Amino acid sequence: MNLKNLIFVFILISILFSGHIYAQDSQTLYFMNRVPQSTFMNPAMQPKCNVFVGLPVISSLQIEAGNNRLALTDVIMQHPTNDSLITFLHPDAEYNKSDFLSNIKENNFFYEDFRTDLLSFGFRLNTWYFSFNLSEKFNATINYPKDLLELALNGNEPFINTNADLSYLGVNASFYREYGLGVSKKINDMISVGIRAKVLFGHANISSTYKDNKLNMYSSSDSLYLEADAVVYTSSPLIATTNSDGDFDGFEVPGYIEDSETDSILDLAFAHKNLGLGIDFGVHIKPMDRLSLSLSVIDLGYIKWDVEDVTKLELKGNYAFKGVDLSDEVGESDSDSEPFDDMLDSLENSFTISNTAESYKTTLGTKIYVGANYAVSKKFDVGFLSRSYFFNNNLNQAFTFSANVKPVNGISASLSYSIMNGAYNNIGLGLVLGGAPLQLYIITDNASAALWGHKTTSVNFRFGLNVAIGCKQKTKKKDTPLLKSVF
Repeated sequence: MNLKNLIFVFILISILFSGHIYAQDSQTLYFMNRVPQSTFMNPAMQPKCNVFVGLPVISSLQIEAGNNRLALTDVIMQHPTNDSLITFLHPDAEYNKSDFLSNIKENNFFYEDFRTDLLSFGFRLNTWYFSFNLSEKFNATINYPKDLLELALNGNEPFINTNADLSYLGVNASFYREYGLGVSKKINDMISVGIRAKVLFGHANISSTYKDNKLNMYSSSDSLYLEADAVVYTSSPLIATTNSDGDFDGFEVPGYIEDSETDSILDLAFAHKNLGLGIDFGVHIKPMDRLSLSLSVIDLGYIKWDVEDVTKLELKGNYAFKGVDLSDEVGESDSDSEPFDDMLDSLENSFTISNTAESYKTTLGTKIYVGANYAVSKKFDVGFLSRSYFFNNNLNQAFTFSANVKPVNGISASLSYSIMNGAYNNIGLGLVLGGAPLQLYIITDNASAALWGHKTTSVNFRFGLNVAIGCKQKTKKKDTPLLKSVF
């Protein structure tokens, strides 16, 4: 395997197994209404227990990571004739470069996220249900174009006399705090509505979408032409520095972070800057006795990143590469690769990176849930859920079928099957143990990853521990004739 292929495989595996963590709300959680955190997916739903208090941090901890197309077996596979592992770049691989590229869309992405609740509680008041949450969230999405992988695998030959469009390259990563206040009202036995208002404070962000970028590489028979006009926004405590020409030169770590002064770092962590607003709303309808329909819109909102900590980086320039002249170096035993140094200097001088301060906004990544649930009996029901998720100007859809059972008091379980991120092998599990006073839950949409993780495109996991009160539901007694009640 040559150096180019090694570098490509290293980059690809780094993408698939990135060290950050990403999480959306688990699909399986939606119909597990014994778990109070299910209201995060539809604020119209009211939990079974009258009161809950989430234990700090451990009441709701969820993680997720994935991408829209690639599984491990798309990169690494078993040798067709022996027990060794090879990549699709190996000469003996039955799955080759063309097969790999045919599986890639023009615009691709991978995502990561993390969420935990520092404080959460909820309570019922007649037909109303109120809830509050203080949460820390981190999420990241990165887009990459098919042409980028085409260049990495086949060089510029497929792009002779045409453009390799790299404009889909984009990133949006945010770390922020959320204060949420939810209210649900049961209008009658058929309809419940709910809304959650959210105030957000951003800690850090980096944002660049393909709508703002222009990155092209044109190839002719003897030359390469690079063109760039891209914008990247950052908001963080890091300090942007410039060189003597006034161009961007890098970031510096502030002294209070570098010196690890505890008080200063805590002040930074609990700062309330970069204000944002968000809203969730939903409706839950029972058109007939056993059937329930629901709709919710989650994370409709934005964060405005103040100019104080913002750096706007603009990359602009053009470069024409017509080869390297090595004629003067032939026969020189002490050559020090000066032609390549000149080429790199020319490339660096052809592009400028300027930095300015300018406030900007980022959206939260809106999700739309549509669900249907049918109660087969009091202890068993089945459900269907559709999720549409918008981020980095992409639409990602997922579909989940679930079966939910409550065999005895204090125990409920769910089994789900999901189609998501180009994979059809997602089998999920959910388990809730206990009720009052302690409730433990564990949920994942990809328990099947333990069996065939090499064919999985995404993984998620959620667990928590709640204090719950008033979980026994009162039932109205039917009037019976006097004689029947006596005899």
